[in-house]
Amino acid sequence: MREKRQTIQKGLVWEAVSEATDHPNAEQIYESIVRTHPSISRATVYRNLNMLVDEGKVRRIKVLGGPDHFDHSLGKHYHIQCMDCRNIGDVDLFDSLDLTTRAMDLHGYELLSYEIVFNGICPDCQIKRAAQGQ
Repeated sequence: MREKRQTIQKGLVWEAVSEATDHPNAEQIYESIVRTHPSISRATVYRNLNMLVDEGKVRRIKVLGGPDHFDHSLGKHYHIQCMDCRNIGDVDLFDSLDLTTRAMDLHGYELLSYEIVFNGICPDCQIKRAAQGQ
């Protein structure tokens, strides 16, 4: 992880990610910035997001069937994705040490990192499904 120079644009992207209460995707981050800084381009936002990920300041969350999402919380935790609305949330479940130790013991790997994304239906989408009779 190489630290690159801090620019105004990178600061805006970092601020948008760090102030988000959810796990926005790049387009959502761009939309939140362009409201107050209309001259910023999508390419600038995407490029700076990638730099922040490369520098280890932001976590990229790869999800099924949709764009990557971003998280400013770097501590060990898991994520859950709603399969209807595609929103991402945090899950603090169990001691990750047992899970990672088992993975290393069973397969002989030196564990460097891991990502776990649970899939389900969020409470809001459950209500919508019930209202539609699904």
